[in-house]
Amino acid sequence: MSSAEAVPVPDRDAWFVEANGFPRPKWQSIYGWLRAFRQGGSHEDWVQVSRHWLGRLRDRLGGDYTAAESANFLLVSDLSGAGRDAELRFLEQSRAQILSILGEIADPHARGKHVVLRFSEHDDYYAYLAHYYGEGTHATSGGILLTDGYAHIAYPAITPGDDRRALAHELTHNLLVHLPLPPWLNEALAMLFEVQLGGGGYPPLDAEMVGRHQDHWTRETIQEFWRGDSFHDVDAQELSYSLARILLSNLQTSIRPEPEHFRRFVLSADWSDAGAEALREHLDGELVQLVSGFLGPGDWAPNLTPPDLGQETARPAGE
Repeated sequence: MSSAEAVPVPDRDAWFVEANGFPRPKWQSIYGWLRAFRQGGSHEDWVQVSRHWLGRLRDRLGGDYTAAESANFLLVSDLSGAGRDAELRFLEQSRAQILSILGEIADPHARGKHVVLRFSEHDDYYAYLAHYYGEGTHATSGGILLTDGYAHIAYPAITPGDDRRALAHELTHNLLVHLPLPPWLNEALAMLFEVQLGGGGYPPLDAEMVGRHQDHWTRETIQEFWRGDSFHDVDAQELSYSLARILLSNLQTSIRPEPEHFRRFVLSADWSDAGAEALREHLDGELVQLVSGFLGPGDWAPNLTPPDLGQETARPAGE
């Protein structure tokens, strides 16, 4: 197409399909049009696409739902004006604080703004998630980063304090989603910022919980933990999150890394070995020792195959 030719107007109705009660973007169609006519799409192109998508979603939810916007976020919720402003301020402040600690972790290929969906009804929340999950039993969810197509955060309204914890947790995932992080480290960092930014804490590790860990983890189940499968298992989820917190805590107390060394570890940690080489190179530590320091001697070394990276994500980072 020559520069003199007008860019055709997209058929936006063809960009959406109805599924589980909501308009769902057909991201491959959107990608195709932006590649063909907008060189893949600029930051502003993706913001415009997102606004159109969220406008449709807002209209479908009805009631008091609105779409609001700040410098780095698009928010759909039924919060009041003051509540919307407070949520957007918290998101902006949390983003700035996470980046100040982890450093410049932006994906240079990312476009658009962070998208956050706050559902006031749990039924609407789980209906929205049903599009992304197959049949079967799934663990309950207090919030999630959905990465199929365009990475975005969805969560059910709880209380203001719990809202902030969920937002801090999922925003951490959103900022790190372009990195090939080991699942345990990804979740441990999200829990770390959940407490630092959202307040509160976690129950202390008592003898009963220690016993549950020792009974559960074996040479087989630890591989499920390294792969990340156990975080989605109804029976193993609680122990998986707990073990991730323990490993990061042990790392911080036993190694006491300098901030820059810790940042390099995070940026270098890779799914393929559960972060073992990055831990060794940047923090002079051993992953197996972190585990055995809590669970005792055992066959804890990761034995992994490369992950299935799945579909490309429209906006994988947050910059």
